[in-house]
Amino acid sequence: MSKTPNEQLLFELIKSLTKSEKRSFKLFAKRSGATDDAKFIRLFDAIDGVNSYDEAAILKKMPEVSKTQFANLKSHLYGQILASLRLSNLKHDIDIELREQLDYIRVLYKKGLYYQSLRLLNRAKNTIGDYRKDLFQLALLDYEKQIRSQQVFDLEESYADDLDKQTNEALARFSKVQQFFTLATKMKARFVEKGMVKSEIEMNNLKALFYTSVKDVQEEDLAFNEKFYLYRAYYWFSYLTYDFESCVKYAEKWVNSFKEGGLDRKRKAGFLKGLNRLLQSAFRIDDVQRFNQYYAYLDEFEQAEGSAMTSNTASLLLKYRTLQTFNQTFLQADFEDKKEFIQSLLIQVKSSESRIDPHNLTVIYYKAGVYFFALEDYRESRFYLNKLINEPGGLRSDLKGFARIISVLIDYDSGQEENIDRKIKSAYVYIKQAENLGELQETFLKFFKNLGALFPQEVKKAFRDLKGQLEQLEKDPYAAKPLLYFDVLSWLDAKIEGTSFAEAVKKKIEKSQNL
Repeated sequence: MSKTPNEQLLFELIKSLTKSEKRSFKLFAKRSGATDDAKFIRLFDAIDGVNSYDEAAILKKMPEVSKTQFANLKSHLYGQILASLRLSNLKHDIDIELREQLDYIRVLYKKGLYYQSLRLLNRAKNTIGDYRKDLFQLALLDYEKQIRSQQVFDLEESYADDLDKQTNEALARFSKVQQFFTLATKMKARFVEKGMVKSEIEMNNLKALFYTSVKDVQEEDLAFNEKFYLYRAYYWFSYLTYDFESCVKYAEKWVNSFKEGGLDRKRKAGFLKGLNRLLQSAFRIDDVQRFNQYYAYLDEFEQAEGSAMTSNTASLLLKYRTLQTFNQTFLQADFEDKKEFIQSLLIQVKSSESRIDPHNLTVIYYKAGVYFFALEDYRESRFYLNKLINEPGGLRSDLKGFARIISVLIDYDSGQEENIDRKIKSAYVYIKQAENLGELQETFLKFFKNLGALFPQEVKKAFRDLKGQLEQLEKDPYAAKPLLYFDVLSWLDAKIEGTSFAEAVKKKIEKSQNL
């Protein structure tokens, strides 16, 4: 989760390459006149052949290179790899392709080949329309004005008016996109930093900010990009305010807008992010049928992409599949059945840590800790929960607080209670300092603090009393928020009924499905 040191940037880049990308780099280098003995090729092979970066060991393999030359050699190799990746991604990344087209249009213009420049510009316009790229459209309109202002063209007043109208429309769309993008980013940042709203005051302040930003917006008048960012903003606002039904509504609009426009295979990152949020929302409202319906989209997407999948798309798919496989497991309580698949996903996550953002990595490891807790594999559960507990900083302090609470439960369930008082105190202090101490957490931790003073025959009644208290708190949406992080009530049911946590969760799900 930490930032990569500057001296390891080249190592990280090389290790991120797929076999196909490494092969393409070697071919690219040879086309540029390099041989296998070229210093930058030897450096590439030396770094590619080690599992951890050791500059001194690499320099020993290249004694003819001084430290000063080595710095230049690394910089040259870094540039060559980027040039190779740009070339190999040209057919798979529309932004790279469009930038190349813009460069060619500019080159032809500077050569005075205005008709050729305009011909290429019109072809690029069609591509931009297919992908809804408003910013590129503005760049093309600016180039078109420059080209048509040359004396070789017979200018017409109506054509100038049309260009002006297209430009103003594109600018208006782009302005709205930026407005909605900023709003969506603020909503998401608020969630990542502080979690969901915790009080009526926070709720009112958030509503004032949000509704002021979207007043007078008519959805039917918006183009694709405007709708895309508006749906994202509404999604995060709804998630922050516990309105999970609206989360499903706007995430579904988000995903369907991509599917209906054929953009799910063209703007893959935006589609996958929407699909992830839709699955998260269906999970929150316990809609198993809808969850499984959209989870199948992940399989369909992977099959359609096949071997052509880029490393960025593969990383997105991996983290979203991992998160949603955990959610599917929690929805269906088939903990043991999913074990082999989940372990294989976690192995892939470990090898891809540098390409997964810290927020999602934190969520994945928290869910892994809960999953292995349900399996009563306490060693593995501690391993993943400790990744959160030992991670400095305030990122997802809400999850880090619950990681500490579950660590207390592990000690209690496994009978290793020698450090439990210290852990209870530590959890209480951390959660309070992070301003996440709600009535539920406080009640739960105080109960555990006093649990050791009870006689064995009093424990089960104490669990029943605690469950009654928490069920009363469940009626308050702010006080009940912590139940979204961990099913404390099912854990208490397991203690009361003398069964496992996994069985208690399964029984709860079966009961809700029969209602």
